[in-house]
Amino acid sequence: MILTVSLTAFWIKSPKNMSNLPAQFNLILDQFTPDILGAFWITDGELSRELPCFAEFNYLFDGLVSQYLFGNEKSVLPRANIFFTQNFAQKIFLSHIKNEGDLSSHLDEQISIVKSTNDERNKILVLNQASRDWSLELQKRYPQFEFTKLDY
Repeated sequence: MILTVSLTAFWIKSPKNMSNLPAQFNLILDQFTPDILGAFWITDGELSRELPCFAEFNYLFDGLVSQYLFGNEKSVLPRANIFFTQNFAQKIFLSHIKNEGDLSSHLDEQISIVKSTNDERNKILVLNQASRDWSLELQKRYPQFEFTKLDY
């Protein structure tokens, strides 16, 4: 049996100016320190502008998430999406995964992409907004990374 995984990847680079942000943005953005490789954002729903923390992630990724949604308004979105940007002059990722059924293949695919960046950082934030907490599963499956729950 061949398993096909739909996955999208986007890259963007631009400077950040966080001086005029609403206070709630800093709750997320302040946790993206230079030692963070990226974040897993796991939700029960598909990627959309209505998800909690969408505005914060969209800002951190220079509007790329919103741009992706705009370009795919008439399409069925894949369960797993990954975005890349620059933060502290280093590449970071945001992986959004819809919590539906077995996520193993999606997690493996996204971790494979992250590993391919050959980055020495190993700290990954997890924003779990799904009915199942995936933090322990991630740590068990990928012990080479240090997963930290994203406070929000």
